[in-house]
Amino acid sequence: PYTGQFASPLFQQVWDRTDRAVRDGVLTTPRSWIWGPQPITGAAQETYSDSTGGSRLVQYFDKSRMELNDPVKGVVTNGLLVEEMINGQVQTGNQAFRPSVPAEQSVAGDPIEANVTAPTYSSFRTVAFPTNQAHAPNLVGQVVSAVLARDGSVSYGANYYQYNVVLGSYDSTLGHNVPTIFNTFFQQQGLVYEGGYHNGQVIDPAFVVGLPLSEPYWAQVKVGGVLKDVLMQAFERRVVTYTPSNPAGFQLEMGNVGQHYLRWRYSIRVP
Repeated sequence: PYTGQFASPLFQQVWDRTDRAVRDGVLTTPRSWIWGPQPITGAAQETYSDSTGGSRLVQYFDKSRMELNDPVKGVVTNGLLVEEMINGQVQTGNQAFRPSVPAEQSVAGDPIEANVTAPTYSSFRTVAFPTNQAHAPNLVGQVVSAVLARDGSVSYGANYYQYNVVLGSYDSTLGHNVPTIFNTFFQQQGLVYEGGYHNGQVIDPAFVVGLPLSEPYWAQVKVGGVLKDVLMQAFERRVVTYTPSNPAGFQLEMGNVGQHYLRWRYSIRVP
């Protein structure tokens, strides 16, 4: 259960850098949470064969999981939760996995019980690495109109052209296109906290987000009980969403991957 404390001062440093300004209400330009308002679990030790003693300190947040593999080195890592949930395997070491099942948790919006048509992590198995390792063609400059259904099928909707979401870059490592608006989100400058406030790049995309696992897809999902058009893309560490109807500063968000993972792996529901 959540104790109200950070499991490590190192975790708090990482959280402070991006989210302290959001919590303190000192931003002149609003932005969404990178980790979430606070930890949603206390300190936990999870099996990880390549960590000191065979386990590592972890703590969950709405949006992700922080990990400390080696307390001496003191380097915080950010879990590959999205890849695990799509693949249906829990990572227990650098090259070690425990079989599970793909996560039937809605990727965006309300929980699956109230979001019966929204794509799940399992839906992405047909279109995302590692279960589908095919490279997409380079479509930079094209407008995103692909739609992902709950059953993993892909169609195209001309009505999504109204949002004019253009593909801005192509990642050749796994072979996927990324929208310009997501790249702008990843490169945003703003107020960060490192012993004091100053302006800087808010996130390091490699650390926070990772490589794209899929193409971006539109879907209609329920958010707060209201059906909305949402663009979503799976990355190694995060799901990134764009909701055109949201207020400025909150159209681009990190999905609640940490919450979804806790439900999938531990059957823990966050209030």
